[in-house]
Amino acid sequence: MKVRICTAIVGIIAVLVLVWLGSWPFTAACVAAGIISFREYARMMKEIDVHTFSKSAYAAIIIMLCASGFYSVPVFFAAVCLCFIVMFMICLRVQFQQMQDLFYTILGTLYVGIGVGSLVLLRGGSHLIPSGVEKLDPGIFLILFALIGTWASDSFAYFAGKKFGKTHMAPHISPKKTLEGLIGGAAGAIICCILFSVYAGYPVIYGGILGIVLSIVAPIGDLFESYMKRVCGIKDSGNLLPGHGGMLDRFDSMYFVAPVMVSLLVLIHQL
Repeated sequence: MKVRICTAIVGIIAVLVLVWLGSWPFTAACVAAGIISFREYARMMKEIDVHTFSKSAYAAIIIMLCASGFYSVPVFFAAVCLCFIVMFMICLRVQFQQMQDLFYTILGTLYVGIGVGSLVLLRGGSHLIPSGVEKLDPGIFLILFALIGTWASDSFAYFAGKKFGKTHMAPHISPKKTLEGLIGGAAGAIICCILFSVYAGYPVIYGGILGIVLSIVAPIGDLFESYMKRVCGIKDSGNLLPGHGGMLDRFDSMYFVAPVMVSLLVLIHQL
């Protein structure tokens, strides 16, 4: 437990420093996170005899993340589409027996590339919140909003499940997750998101909408990665973070939350 707590403290400080710095240090850190995440994904896939096209995946992820550094949703979307098309063109060069490997490669590339790239887009918050936020830089606000909401969802779900959990939600994926924990996590996430919106001076109605959607999407991201690990027969995606597992173990929910937040913000503020 001491190792887990120490790792969490160091990790939180490092994340907050990178969020505050923004610009190229944050983007560079996201590129590193993307590469590490796909590497963990590729290792998991080997457990079920799937061999990914890692070089192509790394190239596509780097291209997507560099495009996200322009803080433009259209530019990022164009890069994602380009990488998607180019990777499918590899079909013309692979044998029939390798098609499964290619499809899993594309899935992992989009999962990681869109997830991490969306975090970079959130950091360029002024492009997503034209009117700004009263007390914080828009980019810092959006990243902290996503982190606080996701961490609150995970923490409240843990304590609510431990105290009141009786109804198992998906025992074939994660035996310890309960419906009571899910409800507690959702309530905690929504309340924390609204309170943070009030503090930062962001319209409560928008903060509430984002909080509600985040409370639904965050556990889905967690379940998705848990399902992959269960299928692959492993406990953690990696051992990069002592006491916490790998990069995917820590950011599985964020890779779902960030793209959904970007999409919602575009709908709320840009249309």
